[in-house]
Order: sequence, then C-alpha cells, then structure tokens
Amino acid sequence: MSTDETLTGLGLVVVLAVASQLVARRLRIPAIVVLLPAGFLAGVATDDIHPANLLGSLYQPFVSLAVGIILFEAGLKLPLSELAAGAHRLVVKLVGIGIVVTLLGVFVTCLALFGDVDRRVCFLLGAILVVSGPTVVLPMLAFIRPPQAVRSLLKWEGVLIDPFGAILGVLVFQGISSSAHGGAAWHPGEFTVSLAVGTAFGVLGALVLWLLLSEVQENAPRQAVAATLMVVVGAIVAADVVRDDAGFVAATLMGVVLGNQRRIEMTLTAEFDETLVQLLIGVLFVLIASSVSPNDLSSVLAGSIALVVVMVLVIRPLVVALATWRSPLTLRERALVAWIAPRGIVAGATASAFGVSLTEDGVKGADKILPIVFVVIFGTVVLYGLTAPIVARLLGLAGGGSAMVLVVSGNPWARQLALALQECGVAVRMWAGSGDELEAAQAAGLRAERGRMMVDALSREAELEDVTHALLLTRSDDFNAFAAAELRGELGSRRVFRVAPDGEASDLLPPLGESGILGGDELTWSELSHRLDAGGRITRRQPGAAQDGDLALAVVGSDGKIAFAADGHRPQPRAGDAVIALTAGQPA
Repeated sequence: MSTDETLTGLGLVVVLAVASQLVARRLRIPAIVVLLPAGFLAGVATDDIHPANLLGSLYQPFVSLAVGIILFEAGLKLPLSELAAGAHRLVVKLVGIGIVVTLLGVFVTCLALFGDVDRRVCFLLGAILVVSGPTVVLPMLAFIRPPQAVRSLLKWEGVLIDPFGAILGVLVFQGISSSAHGGAAWHPGEFTVSLAVGTAFGVLGALVLWLLLSEVQENAPRQAVAATLMVVVGAIVAADVVRDDAGFVAATLMGVVLGNQRRIEMTLTAEFDETLVQLLIGVLFVLIASSVSPNDLSSVLAGSIALVVVMVLVIRPLVVALATWRSPLTLRERALVAWIAPRGIVAGATASAFGVSLTEDGVKGADKILPIVFVVIFGTVVLYGLTAPIVARLLGLAGGGSAMVLVVSGNPWARQLALALQECGVAVRMWAGSGDELEAAQAAGLRAERGRMMVDALSREAELEDVTHALLLTRSDDFNAFAAAELRGELGSRRVFRVAPDGEASDLLPPLGESGILGGDELTWSELSHRLDAGGRITRRQPGAAQDGDLALAVVGSDGKIAFAADGHRPQPRAGDAVIALTAGQPA
C-alpha cells in the first residue's frame, strides 16, 4: 500500500470507530450494532481498511495488546467485596455452569452444523463464545432497569466471564496450536505453564504498578494513566514473549489486584474507559468486521444463524435453569436473566487473533472461526438489544419511565420534588445525608440511600450506570458546585442541575457563567427553604392548573421524557404532560 492509502485506511478506521459509538450513544443502542455494519461495509467498499493490507504482520500483535488492555480495564471494575456482599454464590454458579454448558453446547452444535470444520475448531468456538461482557450487557441493563437482583447478577456475570472466557480460549488455542505442529498430542501441563506464566507476570506487574503509582500520584498525578499503560503493556508483552498469549492472564489479574486494593487511588485510571479503552473497542470491531468478506459470510451464514438460535433458545435457558435452581429468584426474574446474554469484544478479538494463527497452521476450517463469531456477535446483540426491553416489560420487570433522576439531598423540599417526579412515572434515586432524612425519605416511599459521591471514580461509575439526570440540592453551595462538575463528566452537561449559589453564604466564589441552575438565579437553598416555611410546596400539576405565583421546575412528557427549568429556559408543557411546580405559599 502507498503512504496515502495507509493514511486513508488509518483515518477511516478511527473516524468509523468514534463516529459509530457516538451514533450508538445517541440512539441508546449497543455500540456493536453500529460498529460491525460500519466496519463490514467499509471493508466491502475499500481494501485500504483491511487489516492484512493496513497493518500486515502488526495486526495480530495489535489485537493481543488491545485485548489485554481491555481485560485489564475490565478487571479494575471487579470489586470482589461488593460481589461477596451480594449473591456471590449465584454469580459463581452462573459463570461456572455457563462456561461448561456453553462450551459443550456450542461444540456439539458446531459439529452438527459445520461438518467440514475440524472438531478442534468447533471446541475452540465453544471456548470463544462462552464470554458475554460488560461493554454490551451494561448498556442494556441501564436502558431496561430491571430489579436489583437481576441487574446485579447479569452485571457480575458479564464482568467475570470475560477474563475467564479469554483465559479458557487461550488454553484451548494453545492446545490446538501445539497439536498442529508435528501432530503432538495435547498436554494439560502446557496449559498449566501458560497459566502460571501469566499469573506470575500479573502479580509482578501489579506490584510494579502499585509501587510506581504510589510515587507518580504524589509527584506527577496527571501521568498516572501513562504510567499505568506503560506497565500494563510491558506485562502483556513480557508474558507473551515467555509464553504465547499468557499476556491475557497477566492483564486480567493485574486489573483485579489493582482494582481491589485500597492503599493507592485508582481514580485517574478510570480515564481508560472514556478514552483509550473505548477507542480500542471501536477500532478493534471496525478492523474485525472489515476483515470479513461477503464470501466468508455466505459460506457460514445459514449455519451461524442456526447456532444463534440454539444458543438463545436452548443453551442459555439451560444454563440459567441449572444455575438458579432453588435460588431466591422468581420465575419471571429467571426468564429475564435467560434472555440477556449478548456476545462482545473479547469474543470478536480472540476469534480474529486465533483464527488467523490457526489458518496459518493449516487447521481445517480455522478460516471460518471469525465469520461464525461475527454472525453470533451481531445476531445476539441485535436480538437481545431489540427484544430484551420488550421481554422485561411483558414480565413486569422493566423500570418505569424513560429517565432516572438522582436527587442529592434529603431535606423536606428535596423529598417533595422527588415524590412529584415519581408520581409522574419518573424513576428516582435519592442520596440523603443524615439518618433522620434517610428514614423520612424511605418512609415516604422513595428509594433512598447514603450518598456515594465521594467514593473512587470506579465505584461512582458503577453507582451511576442507570442514572440519566442529577439534581444537587444540598445546603452546601461549594459541594453542589464540585459535585455538578464531576457529574457533568459522567452524565452530560445538560443533565445535571443544582440550586442557585448564594454568593454571601458560599466559602468559594461560584463558577462564572455556570449552566444548570435549577429554576433561576434567585432560587437559592435559603430561598427554597423560606418558601417552604411560608406554606409553599413542590407538587405535580396539570398544564392548565397552574396558579399565579407558581414556578415551574420541570415538565414530564407523556412519553416519559423530562425537561427541567434552568438558566432562564422554561419548558412549555403540552396536552398530556405533567408540570412539577413550586407553589406560592402564604406566611404562617
């Protein structure tokens, strides 16, 4: 390829990777639904984007590094203490039984559907397709908002099964690869060596990174991400040099160890998710999809669709039935768990890496690994993504409303606002401070708990997975300002609102020209409290029932969408909408 062709290919990959994720975020669908077709169509349109042409021999090492970094980030989000405090036995059963049943079920199904494929390839397909992954499961859960028991079970299954599935895939691949060279038999000891090498480098890498971050965070905190990337990549490469693909084990273990220690703060490494990891996910899926040709798909399409049907209608329900036997989950909850099991990035990346390598080794049918996995990923994501919300609603397990508002404060008028939102069908969570306020909110029927704003960024991200809007209504203007700045980075600049700052009461000067001031600049915490003491209330009204002196704070549409009054903007209600207003009161 010429320099211009290479430049065009690289630019197209990055543009498609980022643009597809932005479109998916806007449409509130899993990013894979956009990434895979975009990459496939780009591969059909131009050869410049094909990995073999664009990266050549760099492609497989790039995939290994990218997957390792993604697995490290997944490990960071695996707080074992939180898992132990919940239904950890059920999660372990679901992951363990899921791996065994899915591996064997896919293996047998592939043997029946793809007669011209080596049985070792069928076994590898079973190992690859045991994974699910938080990158596809969590967006679905955020949209559906099922009960906590279901949400917790599916979340932890997705987080745990990616690294375990990747390790299993590596072990199976190692066995096939070793048997392909000279016809040597599979030796379980070889698998153990790979696992031991990865574990050793994972522990060593975690120790080195822990010591390095202790120094970096004290003297150069903005270099924490770069330092983390350096050590993670170094551990992956070192492990792979000693033992092929042991880097996956090392990266996953490093993430788990670093994510569960509390001696150093891992907040800055959360930037992996918003920058590097998201970019790598997009780039990988575009490259993977572009390497699948229409001819590749046509030869396996019918069998792959049949495989998806078996996985969805037979294998997954069987896994859930066995794992949840005699569990406290209701039948409806088990049914929803059985209907959410999409495949994601680790399946695609490992299929790409293993398929190319085994094809070069001359393993029969290895060239069909990637096309089959491509169809399974796309099929499961589209099927579950489109139908899971409908199934959840039919089962009565979908969260109400299209928005979830986090109300930070438990004072009386904050409770009134939260209750008014809840009456309009909007899902509400409340973070209350004092015990009295917490008890009062719970007694009023609100989902209230102690606030977790000041925890580390990884924990806060998990807390905010299903939140769409935030209202910061505490007495402290300084806290409201800092919390608003943090939450705007999580939720978006137009989805976070706070009470107007009182310049005389604040210890710090409020930000100049700050947006998201609820109700208007005059509606400070003191003013709201004064109006409440004077008999005012925050309540729900119909559009035509407003009275003189009422101040509209929000409009909830008949479709569940919510618009807050802020920065001089007053949303205009339509027929069927509900208005949440601060009514005028009379002094007692």
